[in-house]
Amino acid sequence: MFVAAASPSAGKSSQRIVSRLTMTLHVSVVVVSLSIAFTLFDNTLFGWHPALMSIGYIVFMAEGLIAAIHFRHIDGLERVKAIWSHALLQLRALFCILLGFGVVYRNKILHGKPHFMSLHAKFGLATLVLTTLMPLWGLVSFKRMGIIQRFPERLHPLIKQLHRQLGLLTWLLALATIELALPHPAVRKGLLTKFWQAGVAWCGIVLLTLSLKAVASHKQAADATCKTV
Repeated sequence: MFVAAASPSAGKSSQRIVSRLTMTLHVSVVVVSLSIAFTLFDNTLFGWHPALMSIGYIVFMAEGLIAAIHFRHIDGLERVKAIWSHALLQLRALFCILLGFGVVYRNKILHGKPHFMSLHAKFGLATLVLTTLMPLWGLVSFKRMGIIQRFPERLHPLIKQLHRQLGLLTWLLALATIELALPHPAVRKGLLTKFWQAGVAWCGIVLLTLSLKAVASHKQAADATCKTV
């Protein structure tokens, strides 16, 4: 009996697409994030909020997700190194995000304004809670920490899958929160705001596409190894 094998050229083509999407996303998150950060930072307490949040979510967390997408299909020591790289990126993101939250919370207090009243603030609070929980979930998922072994083995794939899915959901929720903030008079910058809104949406679309194509590329590579039996 013969088992159909995937074309090697198709696998290489898919890998090239993944590589190009990855590079596109690297460039996009840096351009969009630094554009927001440097334009909106005005050396005031509030100015730190958009700067830190854009760097934390759009750069560091996005780069952490890219790392997670790529190490999903590798094993051994290389995978362990990639997981540590992912973890460090997410910790950098968390550091920036907590500082960004702290400064805007303090700014509200100084100006006597109530907290979590706007739709942006409510989305931001939900995102912050998930952002804080995800690194803890990641520690549970990482076998080297020895925590996941405390759970029944049949639950291990589910724990890892939920960490991946909730991590992506957290980032997408962060993008939605940023989109809600950009038209606010405190940060609105005319046509530049339109560019930021389009750029944030673009980053989300590219990362989702990258995630899907990376899975498809891995499947094609696995199919290409099939032989006649």
